[in-house]
Amino acid sequence: MFNFISDLFRGDSDAGDERYTRSTQAGAKSNRTIGYDPTLVNSLKKDHHALVDIFQRIWSEGYERQDYHRLAELLTQFKSSFQAHLIKENVRFYVYLEQTLTDDVHTLQIVKDFRADMNEIANAVVQFCKRYTHEAYTAEMIRDFKRDYQKIGEALTRRVSLEEQELYTLYQPA
Repeated sequence: MFNFISDLFRGDSDAGDERYTRSTQAGAKSNRTIGYDPTLVNSLKKDHHALVDIFQRIWSEGYERQDYHRLAELLTQFKSSFQAHLIKENVRFYVYLEQTLTDDVHTLQIVKDFRADMNEIANAVVQFCKRYTHEAYTAEMIRDFKRDYQKIGEALTRRVSLEEQELYTLYQPA
């Protein structure tokens, strides 16, 4: 019944669960809890594409058509997919990087800064979704939606670009 939860953390591959268990190999750092997943970056990029699609549909199917019921549905779908992506990224990507970069203080700090920045963006996205998940809009909400949508879109576009071009390159087997 809840296979979707295990699938979320398993990614697109059918590789065994050994990559998620505590490392007990000789010479391995005892504090490692997340193993390398060769499918993770592609899975995260696939999430980005799906999120962009939903985000664009929020505008075209909801706002432009003034279909506030559809807008609310898409915002709920976007928020849910966005949060699932963040969980995957936080648990599997950032934890792994923080484990493997313990000896590279400078790069580790950059990764932590990226993570903190993403948490700020995530809070703004969730607040945006909550604010506009209504079927009855006031004139003020309609006016503000366009401005807020553009701000969120710009922040997400910048973030996805940085993640895919810079941050994801750090994800390598230990």
